[in-house]
Amino acid sequence: MPSLAIRLLLFLSSYFPLAVIFAVQLYLLGHAIWAAASLLAGCIGLVGLAVYIRTSSRISPLTISVENMSRHDGEAMSYIVTYLLPFIALPSTDLASGISLAVFLLVLAILYINSDMLHINPMLNLMGWHLYEVTLPNSETYTLIAKKRIRKGMKVQVIQMGDWMYLESKG
Repeated sequence: MPSLAIRLLLFLSSYFPLAVIFAVQLYLLGHAIWAAASLLAGCIGLVGLAVYIRTSSRISPLTISVENMSRHDGEAMSYIVTYLLPFIALPSTDLASGISLAVFLLVLAILYINSDMLHINPMLNLMGWHLYEVTLPNSETYTLIAKKRIRKGMKVQVIQMGDWMYLESKG
């Protein structure tokens, strides 16, 4: 399972588009430093995601056989609902609003990390990864993040990303 730091980077990457939205809004409101900080946080997460995917390919993969599968790319769309936040609560100069927003994002981060929602990340979809629920021959069900299209009966090389989560390996 990825370390807490990696899971935090994956969380930040999942909100990269929101960070860009906040950066634009903050910049237009005359808060260039906060805009840069928002954009920097999103970029750090995005780079962390790319590094994680690239370095994970160095881990010795295991081969799984897909007994059954279903696509779940649509799960990222439900995650997008939180992107409505900047349009409901536009950034303001009010300290109380800023603190409230920070607490909200902190709670989201804790829930994301502790709920093993690492696979629900719109940036993965934008980078061409797909989300599947796969059942193995032993009847265990896992979430699989894969670049290629997965079909019943396929053998796929993976690395374990979480307790019930695999990431397709290039190995």
